[in-house]
Amino acid sequence: MGSATHSRAPRERARRALRVALALNVAFLGLETVIAFLSGSLALLSDAAHMVSDVAALALALLASEFALRPAVQGRTYGFARAEALGAFANTLFLAFACALIVHSAIGRLTTGDTHFEPEPVLVVGAAGLVVNLASAWYLARSGGDNLNIRGALIHMLADALGSLGAIVAAVLASTWAIHAADSILSLGIAALVLFSAWGVLRDATRALLDFAPTHLPQERVEAELRGVEGLSEIHELHLWSVGGAPVLTAHLVPEPGVAPGDLLARAEHVLREHLGVVHTTLQIDDPGPCAQRRCPLFDEHLTQLRPHGHHHGHSHGHGHGHAH
Repeated sequence: MGSATHSRAPRERARRALRVALALNVAFLGLETVIAFLSGSLALLSDAAHMVSDVAALALALLASEFALRPAVQGRTYGFARAEALGAFANTLFLAFACALIVHSAIGRLTTGDTHFEPEPVLVVGAAGLVVNLASAWYLARSGGDNLNIRGALIHMLADALGSLGAIVAAVLASTWAIHAADSILSLGIAALVLFSAWGVLRDATRALLDFAPTHLPQERVEAELRGVEGLSEIHELHLWSVGGAPVLTAHLVPEPGVAPGDLLARAEHVLREHLGVVHTTLQIDDPGPCAQRRCPLFDEHLTQLRPHGHHHGHSHGHGHGHAH
């Protein structure tokens, strides 16, 4: 698998960013916990408890990043490349659950009128938390690119930065004009913004886990480019998905009469690699004429019934196989 190293450098950068963000948040959590116990501030202690969830989210993202760097071995031909998508999926679900708890608490306080809080410790914690969360978010954003795992962790940091900013505004309003309900009202708005942002990560992670075509590379575009290849008569059994953010493609190509299979294979791989950026391909050249596998066996009822008798894929005629990694 010659392409196994093409995405290693970005993943190394992502892993370093997660380590820095985790270190910052662990340090802030420790400092905040000590000050909370020494000062007896319940607000500080509550925020420290919330910080535990952030540390857990970053630790989960880092664990997924570490697994994603493990090489492919026998029986795990893609290694743990999807660990990052799984980590992003879990983190966004966790964040959605946290937002639901915040909304429930805010509505409960507004309903009962129990919105009073001490603004001074909230202001201090909010200011310190804003610095830590923005620093963590900046470091993640500059090194993560389109990495789903980084995006999941980044949303956690940005959500906390918004929360810290909201806490600062609420503390100022409460201390200056005694508007204590501002804390709960701002919490509702921030939760809505966070959920809106998290939806994009959850959607993309789900697409990756379900083997959908990459959002930046529609299947229609791929098919149109391939149909323009000289000497190609027909395409069928085309599958397009992504692993670890890299597009992967398999397809059956039928050459026009008189076209050498090797020439068609080379031209198709060139188009996929140079025009579309798809470097991990498996192309099968079919002889002109009937082919039993014109539809994916997974969705062909007749072929599905035949599978237990030997997993035959319906090809008894000669083919040329091309693999580009």
